[in-house]
Amino acid sequence: MVGGAGGSIRGAGRVTAAKLRAEPSFYVFWAVFCLLDSEGVLPVFAGAALVHELGHVFAIYACGGQVEYVRLSACGAVLRQSRPLSDLSDCAIALAGPAAGITAALLLSAVGFPTAAGANVILSAFNCLPLLPLDGGCALAALLALLPPRAAETGQRALVQLSLAGTCMLILGGAALLLHTGRNATVLAAGLFLLGANRSLLHELTNYGMIQ
Repeated sequence: MVGGAGGSIRGAGRVTAAKLRAEPSFYVFWAVFCLLDSEGVLPVFAGAALVHELGHVFAIYACGGQVEYVRLSACGAVLRQSRPLSDLSDCAIALAGPAAGITAALLLSAVGFPTAAGANVILSAFNCLPLLPLDGGCALAALLALLPPRAAETGQRALVQLSLAGTCMLILGGAALLLHTGRNATVLAAGLFLLGANRSLLHELTNYGMIQ
């Protein structure tokens, strides 16, 4: 989530309500899923998403950055930094979200909350896929930036192609699963959300997205 230096919203070591930006699609997303959530798992995944994003926030400030804003949409939550950091810092920040989720899963499992632990594991595992703009893809992009310019450019181009191919595979696989089960649209929804996130975020290799 490294953006350009500057920005009208600055923090003093914390994320304030003024830094939250919610797009209309975010409210539509939650309204639809609240209606469809017959098992009551939406609050559990919302908690896992919060843990995930707090991991990113902690890592940003630990690396000497600041959060410029948090944007919420149907494609997930995106944090943006107020100034660039090093490529290694970018990699650490990208992986901090899944790391926070796995840590939370271990703690929740130890105290007897397997559903909440599972939600954190699922969210963290999905975000570790090497696809943009997921955390795994952003971490890989940051590491590729350490290579010589020509190799870095080739690697970044391959990563973009991999991300688009992976998104298409998720959509096709999700559609096949929905046709087979008649009701399980989870994978298809994840693929469609990732497609939407790629459309708006793929050009920003240092944005760390979380698909909810």
